[in-house]
Amino acid sequence: MSEGLTIREASVEDAATVATLFSEFNGLLGADGLPESEAFLPENANVAVDTMVRRLEAMRKVERVWLAEVDGAPAGLICLRLVPYIGQDAPFAEVTQLYVRQALKRHGIGAALIAVAEHAAVQAGATSVHIITGAVDNDDAQAFYKAQGYAMPGVEFVKYFSRETANA
Repeated sequence: MSEGLTIREASVEDAATVATLFSEFNGLLGADGLPESEAFLPENANVAVDTMVRRLEAMRKVERVWLAEVDGAPAGLICLRLVPYIGQDAPFAEVTQLYVRQALKRHGIGAALIAVAEHAAVQAGATSVHIITGAVDNDDAQAFYKAQGYAMPGVEFVKYFSRETANA
């Protein structure tokens, strides 16, 4: 584990830090929910602070964010969504985002973030945590998740909607 590592739950006051980390993440993998042709466009990949404030406020009741810091500097983040679902009386838990800055990878930060999210999921009564990694060929992410004890039991399907359809 990295020396000087702290992990704390993010709040709306952390919107600037979350926006910076999320924009870096999008720059590497593309913006979520968009086809690849649009995912890497600067206007989609870069997240403004006011946009992140709005997102953090909107997701407050279903998704939590934790920030990892090394010696007080932002190192990464993890997001955990907990929602009721028809499959069980327990909530459905899903890690929706996990990002560690490139220079800080392989220092135990990702594993520490996963441990925090798993603990929160267990505390909420979830019986499992789901993680979807965005690209089929993201071998590093898949190897990392397997090393954390995760299995690949299924396949994800995605259908993208035009902005006009999504905003209708």
